[in-house]
Amino acid sequence: MAIPMLFLLLGILQFGLIYNAQVGLTNAIRDAARYGSGLPATDAGSAATAAASTYSNLVTGTASTEVCYEQHADGTGADPALDPAFVQVTVAYKHPMLVPLIGALLDGLDGFPNDGAFRITVTTEIRVDNPDQSAVLISPPECSP
Repeated sequence: MAIPMLFLLLGILQFGLIYNAQVGLTNAIRDAARYGSGLPATDAGSAATAAASTYSNLVTGTASTEVCYEQHADGTGADPALDPAFVQVTVAYKHPMLVPLIGALLDGLDGFPNDGAFRITVTTEIRVDNPDQSAVLISPPECSP
């Protein structure tokens, strides 16, 4: 009876650590996207500069990070240059498995078996506050890196 309870307790501990990392990543990329939404992105050149600036403000460490500026159709079918620009920040972090027994069982659940980590991927997207929305033309998306 004690061993199943121990496994249950260790599983709850490992999932709690993973959830804590996911919440921290979510908050970090929301702040990065908020920063990036204030940078002007009215064409491919300014979008590439804004993406590089937003990316450079992220401390990624072992995470895989991408910052993209792109336009989305507004649904009216009007002039594509009037479609709003958005900044999208995506982070994929390999959270180390800190509980050895449970880590061995959970390692393959993220689609990357035998890497000793659980991959957490978080994405957020915010509309860019361009001063002149009538001049936006970003096609294809500009990303960094």
